[in-house]
Amino acid sequence: MRVHPSPSPHPPPGRRRVLLLTDSYRPTVNGVVSSVDALRQGLLDAGHDVRVLTVGPTRRTTFDGQVYRLPSLDASHIYPHARLGRPVDGHLFADLVRWGPEVLHSHTEFVAFWWARRLAHRLAVPHVHTYHTLYADYTHYFCPHERLGRTLCASFARHTLDRTDLVIAPTEKIRRLLEGYAVRPPIEVVPTGVDLTRFAPGERSPQLRAALGLAPGVPVVLSLGRLATEKNLAEVVDLLAGVRDPWQLVVAGDGPEAGPLQRQVDRLGLGPRVRFVGAVDPARVPELYRLADVFVSASRTETQGLTFLEALATGVPVLCRDDAAVDGVVVPGRNGERYTTPEEFTGSLTRLLRDPDLRRRWSREAVRTATGLGRDGFVTAVCSAYDRAAGPRSSTVAA
Repeated sequence: MRVHPSPSPHPPPGRRRVLLLTDSYRPTVNGVVSSVDALRQGLLDAGHDVRVLTVGPTRRTTFDGQVYRLPSLDASHIYPHARLGRPVDGHLFADLVRWGPEVLHSHTEFVAFWWARRLAHRLAVPHVHTYHTLYADYTHYFCPHERLGRTLCASFARHTLDRTDLVIAPTEKIRRLLEGYAVRPPIEVVPTGVDLTRFAPGERSPQLRAALGLAPGVPVVLSLGRLATEKNLAEVVDLLAGVRDPWQLVVAGDGPEAGPLQRQVDRLGLGPRVRFVGAVDPARVPELYRLADVFVSASRTETQGLTFLEALATGVPVLCRDDAAVDGVVVPGRNGERYTTPEEFTGSLTRLLRDPDLRRRWSREAVRTATGLGRDGFVTAVCSAYDRAAGPRSSTVAA
């Protein structure tokens, strides 16, 4: 199918035509999609002309006025539910050139990235890239030898990112990682923000609580995210089994570990205390946060910790693995705790379960923490990065 978007008028001064490119986008739900969506909506609200180029579910190219979707092939043998988009489409490429994006901002390192490179070469416009994923922590999907896998990840990052004009790291942890890889373009830390009008404290839904079969008067522990090995939810389940005070766990999300996790829960005799709710409509995610008394995570692979920030913005204290990705976000003793040992997890959660006043104090501090990490500040920082990327172009950047 040939795509013919109507050309946009030249945006007013200070406004840009921005093309966001990603191999993962709605209806998929993950951190990359949430970040791209927050940026897209924030840029639109600020008056920019924004479109998205992504991978579609069919063998046809489509455009709905906002999102281009490339034909794709199943790539679930590489990563669950992954798809690879068409690397070349002459008609779509010509249409994008006619539209004339002034900034290309890629968010994944595969087919969408190479579309950005071709367009940057043709249009002579800046190419900014956000490095969202710690591939070194995903080697179990594509390489049986961890050390070799990590070496390949470093080489892949250098080869890819050295072609861009500027790299955005969501956290200081990622900036340090990329500097260790000897990536050459400038690297700027821009934490992803959340929509504070959507993620905010509010009344708990008695209908949702009843639908989930939650017991009255028992604190609710929430885990929300993809059920995959790298998210390490099995550790949370094991640790909860050793907590004697009353609790009930809501597990929101789906993925390849859903079956093994349910079997683990049954094996430990925790079935009556755990609710697996599967994939959740993004529109209902704030309701789930508002049901929770504590948000838990044992993930060691976070690059931006968006779910932690969403929980805090909604007033939910966080108990998570100690990790540099949550520096400045989860502040021990103020809005949550970070653990390194089973004893620290058990002790911190027990305190929260037993002390409603402590939960309320940390809830208020959680909301205050999130105030400085909203979407508006995120968009302003990204636009400043666009300004710097549009400056003198480095002669070392490959076409």
